Amino acid sequence: MADGSMAKTSEKLYRILAFGDSITAGKTGVELNEAIYKPYTIRLSKLLRDNHPDYAFKVDNSGICGELVCGEMAERLLKVLHESGPYDLVIILGGTNDIIEAKKGLEDTLFEGITNLHTAVVSHGAKVIALTIPETDLYFKDLRENGLCWVKEEGENIRLLVNEKLRESIGRNEENVHITLCDFAVKFPQQSLCDKDLQELWSDGLHFTEKGYSKMAEIIYEDMKHLFTSRMTQRE
Repeated sequence: MADGSMAKTSEKLYRILAFGDSITAGKTGVELNEAIYKPYTIRLSKLLRDNHPDYAFKVDNSGICGELVCGEMAERLLKVLHESGPYDLVIILGGTNDIIEAKKGLEDTLFEGITNLHTAVVSHGAKVIALTIPETDLYFKDLRENGLCWVKEEGENIRLLVNEKLRESIGRNEENVHITLCDFAVKFPQQSLCDKDLQELWSDGLHFTEKGYSKMAEIIYEDMKHLFTSRMTQRE
C-alpha cells in the first residue's frame, strides 16, 4: 500500500518502506465488524512532502496484522525488499504479537529476530529506523485486573528487556551510521497518560486511534529528518 506521492523535483525518488504488524498497518479497532485502518504513513508522507520540498518521496506500507518477528516477518521482509525494492529507508516495528505468547528465553530470540530484520535491510543497501516495542494492554485501563489483557506480566518483562537490548546495541553505538533508534516506547507512553490523552491516542490497549497514529508519524519523523538535513548540507 503506497501512501506517498512524488513531488515535482529534479531530485531522485527517495523510497521508504514501513514494515511491521498491525500497528504499522494502522489498525484502530472494529466498527460494524469491520476493522478500520489509519496508518501512520499517511501523516508521515505529508510531513516529508511539506518539510522537504526538494525531495521526491514514495512511502510504502507493508504492515500485516498478527505477524510475528519470530515467525513470518523475516521471510516476508526479504520478499518485499526483492520484489518491491530497492528502498532508501525502512522503518521497522515488530514484537508485540510475539510477547503475547511469552516463552522462556524469548527475550534473546526476539531481540535476535529484530536485529536480523535490521541486518537484512542494511544488506539490501538501505538505512533503518528501528522502533522499540510500545507499551501494551497490560497497562490499559483495568484489563489486567479483569484478566482480559492479551499481554501478561511475562510478556511485559520480555518487552522491557528487548527494548533495553535495542537501546544498548543501537542507540548508544555512535559508529552505527546505518541504523537510527526511535525509542517509541518512551516517546509514546500509555500508563503515564491522563484519561483524556489515553482515550484520544489509544483505541484498545494494543492499537492506536487515528490521532495516535498521526502522533506516531510525528515521532518517527523527528528521528529521521536528520537524514535529509545532512544530505542538503552536503549538497551546499
